[in-house]
Amino acid sequence: MDPYLFGFALSIFSLLLLLINALLFLSKVKKINNPTYKYVAVYLGVLFIVELFCNVIGYLYPAQNLYLSHFYFNAQFVLLSVVFYRLFSNPKLKKVVVLNYVVVTSVIIGMYVYETNSFWQFNLFEIAATSALLIIYALIHLNNTLGTKKKYFYLTIGLILYLLCSSLIFLFGNYELVFIKDPYIDIWIFNTLFYIIYQVLIFIEWKYINKQWLSNE
Repeated sequence: MDPYLFGFALSIFSLLLLLINALLFLSKVKKINNPTYKYVAVYLGVLFIVELFCNVIGYLYPAQNLYLSHFYFNAQFVLLSVVFYRLFSNPKLKKVVVLNYVVVTSVIIGMYVYETNSFWQFNLFEIAATSALLIIYALIHLNNTLGTKKKYFYLTIGLILYLLCSSLIFLFGNYELVFIKDPYIDIWIFNTLFYIIYQVLIFIEWKYINKQWLSNE
């Protein structure tokens, strides 16, 4: 099997898992009626749309979908920042989340305004800043829930694992190694596998949330 096609097939499988998770979460939004749950559902739905375009454009026009990474990382950053904002009970932590979002987003927008051509390229600051902050929020959340009821535990663990893997690939590897066919297969499949693990943990999270909701009915 052509290595490029195998990698693409694996990516499509991860996209299918994302779609399933998005549909599962969105299907219970009205019944569960929880603001944090709603933002997670929207997060999954938005990411599916971005990933779908990324896969289609990447297959038809290899290496021409770099600009979609901006939509992916920024959508992920804003929606998960809101999720962690709601999960944090400390007012100071909430203010830090808001401040970080305003500063990082302002810097990113400023970069594109100052150099418009950079929109069509990889933005390493964007990847590093948004991923690092989300990992920090996730670690803080895990620490805050020690010895208490676990809220979005599986999702948080999956997020940390995936962002660590993804960030290392994007930041310490030449982007051509990630997006060009040779040696595309060696690097991108590793990233996709961690994304599949992330989606499996999100599914486990949904089952846990659904079970808790049914027990409270």
